Amino acid sequence: MKISELAEALQSHYTGNGDHDITSVMPLEDAGPNDVAFVGNPKFAQMAIQGKAGCLIIPPGFDIPGRNIIFHSNPRAAIAAALPLLHDLPKPTPGIHPSAVVDPTAQIDPTAAIGPFCTVGPRCHIGPRAVLHARVTLYRDVTLGARSILHSGCVIGADGFGFVWRDDHYENFPQVGKVLIGDDVEIGANSCVDRAALGITSIGDGTKLDNMVHIGHNCRIGRHVVIAAQTGLAGGVVIEDRAIIGGQVGFGDKARVEAGAIIGSGAGILTSKVVRAGEPVWGTPARPLRQYLKQLATLSRLAKK
Repeated sequence: MKISELAEALQSHYTGNGDHDITSVMPLEDAGPNDVAFVGNPKFAQMAIQGKAGCLIIPPGFDIPGRNIIFHSNPRAAIAAALPLLHDLPKPTPGIHPSAVVDPTAQIDPTAAIGPFCTVGPRCHIGPRAVLHARVTLYRDVTLGARSILHSGCVIGADGFGFVWRDDHYENFPQVGKVLIGDDVEIGANSCVDRAALGITSIGDGTKLDNMVHIGHNCRIGRHVVIAAQTGLAGGVVIEDRAIIGGQVGFGDKARVEAGAIIGSGAGILTSKVVRAGEPVWGTPARPLRQYLKQLATLSRLAKK
């Protein structure tokens, strides 16, 4: 694809040789004469100048003289749009793989793709163009929205961690609720979403979960939330729209995260804690980032005495 054609597809303008051929997308440090790479931050300008990329996608107002440039307000998003234009990305085939086990009461849209060795339990509903990769398990009463993607090893709708103490032992608290997953949700490999004890565990439209994320029973996650790997939510946690959760964050029961809040990696959110929007929080127990950094600096000074 010529640079001029790529720029047109990205609805962007370019400078340099529009007839130069681009065949693939590569990282900035590895890109060659027929590759396109992006520069999202001016601090990588020197790397871009020294690199050999045949085309660079950069923000407007930032220029690298003598190079073929496509200007875009969001270079990372532009690269995401360029990938399917330049690479033969695999496309799921609609239908149910012969090795999958599907309960006869399940309702699966004919445009959905159910991969090898998947299990779909009773009364599940799978929406249009949803994709279940290999070895995904849906227990009973799970609803999966349109265009959602579940990666290999996901378990959706297993019993939550619910037990009651009776006399001298724990007994199971029956988990009779459901799981409701909205449209355009993506859940990473080996992640688990537990069914509600009573009612619904829900994940809103557009939310993205990384690999090995655990969502406990009766959690309610809003729209367009991002949760990084190895994060675990205890029961009844509420995360409101557009929140960003770093990796390895631990949530106690019934914690709540306000819309747009940011939680740094490794933070610990105490039971019933409310995380406010505004300044990012960090540490265990989680606290505003400035306070966290100030306490670290104080401890560092004490250690030198």
